[in-house]
Amino acid sequence: MVKLAVLKLTSCSGCITEVLVALASSELVFREVEVAYFPELGVYEASEEYDAVLVEGSVTNDSQRELLKVARSKGKVLVAVGTCAVLGGVQSLRAYMDLESMVQQTYGDSHRGRYYEAPLPVDEVVKVDYYLPGCPVKADAAKNLLQKIVLGGFPVRVVESVCGDCNRMGNRCVLVELGEPCLGPITISGCGALCPSRGRGCYGCYGLRAQDLTSVNLENFLKKLGVERVVQFVRAYGYKYAKKLGV
Repeated sequence: MVKLAVLKLTSCSGCITEVLVALASSELVFREVEVAYFPELGVYEASEEYDAVLVEGSVTNDSQRELLKVARSKGKVLVAVGTCAVLGGVQSLRAYMDLESMVQQTYGDSHRGRYYEAPLPVDEVVKVDYYLPGCPVKADAAKNLLQKIVLGGFPVRVVESVCGDCNRMGNRCVLVELGEPCLGPITISGCGALCPSRGRGCYGCYGLRAQDLTSVNLENFLKKLGVERVVQFVRAYGYKYAKKLGV
């Protein structure tokens, strides 16, 4: 029996919802995984050790940092689940904003000084054993991961771009045929080409496919799309985290 803990930091709970689907959609997982700690389900079992800890969300304050360190000390395996945990998430955009003013307008004086200027991905605080990107992560990916943990291993990561999924699905190329901005060529696959399959450009939520990218050709690609803001964000955050995804 695998003893599981699920930890939520700053996030929207989308990935946790997918983890719930994963827990319920596999007979093997349902039978062999004991959910020991999962506050969103009202489960708070005290344990000295967990076989696996799944972490959703980025670290945005000191209390989350300490909670994460405790989880790491008790977890045999720690998995960063979803783009917020892996890369910092959409909330990292606030690094370009006036944080004090934003917090003041939203919460008033009571919350001032409680948040980091830029949210941290999980591995800037503790060691991560495996990364499961996605915004949100797909339930099938979470299910496969849990099944592998039950069986004593990890999934083998085969990294390709979203374009690979689009080609297999016979999608019209959003970038070439439709002339719309699309980050599919530089984004890790895994979402099943969800947005391009609906005629919308990929916005890169799974993270950079960087095994054959340099910072120069990456920036040139983004500039040609006319997304200078994304270039700035990648310079500040995205590219420095790409290698940890195993690419």
